[in-house]
Amino acid sequence: MVYMMLSTNALYFIDRRIYGEWEGKPGDKFTEALNLLAIVVSLLLFWWGRHKRPPRFNRVLPLAAAGLLVTSVLWSVAPSTTITRSVAYFFLVVGAIGIVQILDTDEVMRLVALIGGVLAAVSLLLLFVVPDIVMAETGQTAGFRGLFSQKNALGQAMVIAVLAGLHGMRIGARRRFLYISITLLCTIVAFLSKSATSLLTISVFFILNIIGGLYVKGGIFRIISMFLTIVFSVMFILLMKNIDLIYILLDKDPTLTGRTDLWPYVIDYIYQRPVLGWGFAAFWMPSNPFFAETCSIVGFCVNEAHNGVLQLLLDVGVVGTAFFLFLWIRNLVMAVKCINGPAPQLGVSAFLLLVATLMIGVSEQVLTTVDGPTVQFFLVGFMCEKELWLARRARSVVSFRSAELHLGQFETPREEDAA
Repeated sequence: MVYMMLSTNALYFIDRRIYGEWEGKPGDKFTEALNLLAIVVSLLLFWWGRHKRPPRFNRVLPLAAAGLLVTSVLWSVAPSTTITRSVAYFFLVVGAIGIVQILDTDEVMRLVALIGGVLAAVSLLLLFVVPDIVMAETGQTAGFRGLFSQKNALGQAMVIAVLAGLHGMRIGARRRFLYISITLLCTIVAFLSKSATSLLTISVFFILNIIGGLYVKGGIFRIISMFLTIVFSVMFILLMKNIDLIYILLDKDPTLTGRTDLWPYVIDYIYQRPVLGWGFAAFWMPSNPFFAETCSIVGFCVNEAHNGVLQLLLDVGVVGTAFFLFLWIRNLVMAVKCINGPAPQLGVSAFLLLVATLMIGVSEQVLTTVDGPTVQFFLVGFMCEKELWLARRARSVVSFRSAELHLGQFETPREEDAA
């Protein structure tokens, strides 16, 4: 529970109330204490999980990805920032390994749903009681932000909570009404945040959840789900082709609040260091002279590339981006295997999360942030691989016992039996 709560970054709301907030605010004693607590909790989870005879799943690749971020301190333009954030990221992965070693799949998803529901309820309560605390009045992310630093972070947290709520509804849990309530509550809070990306992602979740539910039933339902997939894909392509018109109808900026204007400059900086990048989380630091230059050009203070792939290329270059892309594809393959194999409901949830990663990555940084969506990416990957391994082991045990029985039929009778 503590690990999952820390990974949401909602507790930094307390820091905001104690010390206040301003542009370029550095860390303080409270944030340092939270980071240290997260590391300790992650280590304890990993140690506890190692003593519970954990099932096999690949820990090397995710840890290698996190290790690459730590290694980037060697060429980073802001080494202190890189080492701080990369170490936090490394232990986020360590904690995710421990969680999957200790809990089963449904317990993890239930925990995610409950935490998301609590955060949504508290954010909504504060909106009615003390609205000034949960509203950002100025800047590019002005609006309802709840317990989070800005509205997009709130929206992404609600996306993950809706994902977990839909999972609980699909598995037919005894607490079905609770999951329905959490899903509706988090959808409402996401709507209040007015995060267009999060609302679009949740809408896609509802559609794909229906299609996925039909697919896992098999038979004629699987054929219906395939037909609906084709129809939905065509509609989504048409939506993307006319996205500017839709943004205008919704009174939204077609440039994604200036984000698309930023991308050409980001691409130029990527070309300057294409192989290994500028160092993890290093480029948008005041110590980098290009940071102030970019802010003056685009007209607002920038803290990320506002695109998942561009931010990866900026941080860790082609090498690191290829590594994370490989992890995404690997999780996709395992999700499909789970859907058609031992854990279809988990596979559907994993597939939904991967779709969400793509959608959020259009306008926001993904997979290299220490937050809920990144934790969930590793969790569902580990859980899918764990379920596939357990299924293989079960099949091998059955095959071994069948072979023993088969051989026993042809054993030579003992001498006393023959007599």
